[in-house]
Amino acid sequence: MIRPKRNPDVQTKMLPDGHVVIFSQQSDWAHTITPLAAIAWEYCDGEHSIEQIVEQVLTYTEAPNVAEIQPAITALLNDFVQGGLVSDTNA
Repeated sequence: MIRPKRNPDVQTKMLPDGHVVIFSQQSDWAHTITPLAAIAWEYCDGEHSIEQIVEQVLTYTEAPNVAEIQPAITALLNDFVQGGLVSDTNA
């Protein structure tokens, strides 16, 4: 996965606590993600690489470096791909 891109059929709704609900009316399912996962989600636009997404998330955390959060963000992005939420794209 080089530049993850959100599935255009997936919609989002921000909750008051900062969590985000990701849902598809066509498939009748919903997922709630954390505020940090929501940051990663926003950068799944097909334009940002995994490394760039990790850098963006890092600016919102107290993690001292990329190495500390990259495995978690990579796993999250892989979960997004497996769940059909984002495309695994090289573009």
